[in-house]
Order: sequence, then C-alpha cells, then structure tokens
Amino acid sequence: MEKELKWGTIIPLIGGSAIGCKKSAGNEPAFHLSYDAFAANESHIEKYWPDVPMYRLDHEDLEIPKQTFNEVDYVNSVCPCAGLSQLNSARGTSASRGSGATQNQWMYNSSEYILENVKPKVLWGENAPGLFTKMGEGVVDRLREIGEKYGYSFSLIKTNTELHGIPQRRMRTFYFFWNTPTVPMLSWKFREKKLLIDYLNEIPKDATHQDMFMVEGKVTDHFTPYEYVLEKEGLTHAEFASKFKKGTIAQYLEKNELIDDCIKWLEKHYPKRGFSNKKSTKTFIDMLEHQQYKTSQGLGYWDASPHFFHDSFSALIGRNMFNGVHPVENRYLNVREMLHLMGLPLDFGIESSRQVNHIAQNVPVTTAMDMADEVKKFCKGEAKMTNFTFLKQDNTSHKIIDSVEIGSEPKKKYKVKSII
Repeated sequence: MEKELKWGTIIPLIGGSAIGCKKSAGNEPAFHLSYDAFAANESHIEKYWPDVPMYRLDHEDLEIPKQTFNEVDYVNSVCPCAGLSQLNSARGTSASRGSGATQNQWMYNSSEYILENVKPKVLWGENAPGLFTKMGEGVVDRLREIGEKYGYSFSLIKTNTELHGIPQRRMRTFYFFWNTPTVPMLSWKFREKKLLIDYLNEIPKDATHQDMFMVEGKVTDHFTPYEYVLEKEGLTHAEFASKFKKGTIAQYLEKNELIDDCIKWLEKHYPKRGFSNKKSTKTFIDMLEHQQYKTSQGLGYWDASPHFFHDSFSALIGRNMFNGVHPVENRYLNVREMLHLMGLPLDFGIESSRQVNHIAQNVPVTTAMDMADEVKKFCKGEAKMTNFTFLKQDNTSHKIIDSVEIGSEPKKKYKVKSII
C-alpha cells in the first residue's frame, strides 16, 4: 500500500487551497498553523474538518506535540495578497503597497517559521499576480533569500483559473520552496471548462445557500436604469444577457450614447430612486450625471452597475460579488454559485452573507489541486528536475520567463527553446 503524504497548512484562510490539497493527497492535513488575525476567516475550514488541530502561533500558551512536524512532506499557505494586489489603491507609502508592504510580512514570517521549524520537502503558497511582475521583484528576492538561508531552491508559476476547469478569469501566482539544490519543471496545466451557465447548472436544486444573496430581488428592481434598457431594447433579461454577453449597464449606456435619454426616463418615472447607505442617498440620476462628468474629463469612475458575464466570470472579488448578474435569470448570483465558482464542495458553506468576502480571499479548489499534484510528484521522487536554482514559469503562455542556473550569476535569462 502506498504511503500517504503528510502535509499541513499555514494561514489556510477559508480553505479552498487546503481542500484542493486533500483532493490531490487523498487525506486531510496533519495540522493547521495560523494567527489570531485570520481566525474568523479560518472558522469555516475548522468547522469543515473538526479533527484537524489548529495551532495559533501567536498564543503565548502554545504547545505543539513534538511528533507533529516529523517527516512532513509539504506545507501549503494562502498568505494575504493585498500588498501585491492590483486592487490595492493605497498610495504614497512603501508600507501599503509593493515589496515593502506590511501585508507581505505574513509571507516572509510564515515562510521563515516553516523552513526553520517544520523543514518540509516543499513549502508552497498562492499570492497575487503582482508577485510575478516587476512590482513583486523585491518580494521574490526576499523569499529567495529566506529559502537560501535554509537550503531551499525557489520557483514561481503564473496561471489562470480558466485553465483549471472553472469558468473564472482569476490570474494568480504560486510560489514554491524546494528542499533540493535545484527546482523541478512543473507540468503545463489545462482542463476544459464549461460555459458559465452550464457550470452553474451543475449545482443541484436542493443545494444549500441558494437563498443567500448579497443583493436580493430582481436586477431591474435594484438598478432601475436596467429597466430602462430592457424597455428601450424590447427584450427580456435572458434575451438581453444573451445579446450583450459581457460588460456593465453603465458601459452599455455610455457606448450606445443613451445616458441623456436614460436620465430623462428616470426623471419621468423614478426621479428619487437610487443607492442608499448610512451616509447619504445618491439617485441614479446623480450617478449617471457623475459618470458623464468623469468621462468628459477623461477620468475613470466607480462602476457599481449590474455586471454581465457569458463565457466566464471575472475574478470573484468584492465588487463582482455584489453586482455579478446571473447569465439567464433576472437576479444576482447567490452564495452557492459563488462557492461553486471557487470549486468548493456542496457540503461546504458559510453561516451568513456577512462572511461572503471570505469566499473571495481564497484559492479555487481545482487550481490548488493541480499545483498539489505537482508537489506530490516531487515528494514521491517523480518530478522532472532541472539544473536551475530559480525558475519562473508562465502556464498561460507555456513559457519560461526567467531562470538561474546552479553556479551562475543571479537573474541570468534562459532561452525558452532550449528546454521546451
């Protein structure tokens, strides 16, 4: 009988990556490690796997049994990515964005802890696409330094969730510390994906969380300018969605030069209707006039209007969780559909819509499983090894972007055709 892998997590967050690891390994993790800052997010995976011990590393009374870290094959991590995220709008300080961002300390500190104390064959994790770009070079340099300190080589791979069988355009970077002088060459990954509507239709009618929404009711009731659009086009929601395919209602009105006409229609039918929050009420007329002003100045604007998708959903993040429209029904996505877009199993859920952002702070299960399969090959001695101490692979283009040969100067460029 084949020996099962011994693996664990550090900062697993909601648990999508860990569930992908279990699908690959066939067994639950031996342990979770994390910090109090992530306790709320990690309550879901703790509830899902109640027998897996969770050790909070910032607890003064922490006691981890000695055998816990014996012969660990790999540790998986999902550290916060805000420091390298393109969605981070912070400006002006190195502590908020880029390689010096405070949030990146979680990646540095957790990596150092694992390599020093657990000493697995592999430590690997997921982060923002920025880790693969120039913005992430300082972070990569620091991670490589940490790896070299403990005798690990280091590699990166960029990929897109669409390449792993889920209709979601989610570009991410995975990083790996390998306990060998050189790194393995990871296999290129591609799984066929279904159209968004076909994928959502996989959800059984009796699945949980289908009555849980971020925004309840019809799209036309929530966003009145859309009622104008359907009336103008003489179409039903399903007919319009099929014709429009992708984009927002604000973009549609602007592209078709209908903003002035829509404002007149609103003045006649719904002059006071709009968005409300604790601070103010902004009518749809206000919103459209603001959009006109911003575009006239060549500036962007915050677009909270209904967002349509056809082939694939865009990255499941905060805004799309509020304004993502179902491709056929006149409504927004429900929580089960969001969970499904992250590949989470039908028996996995959250307790309330207030926790829905935890779903976005996550790794799609099939993407994690494909990466875990590569790690498993390495742990079993089946990986294709290279003579590189550092390697950057791009799964979206099937190209090697950068590499460092053992014994060579850092950041020596590698010619793709010589190894593919």
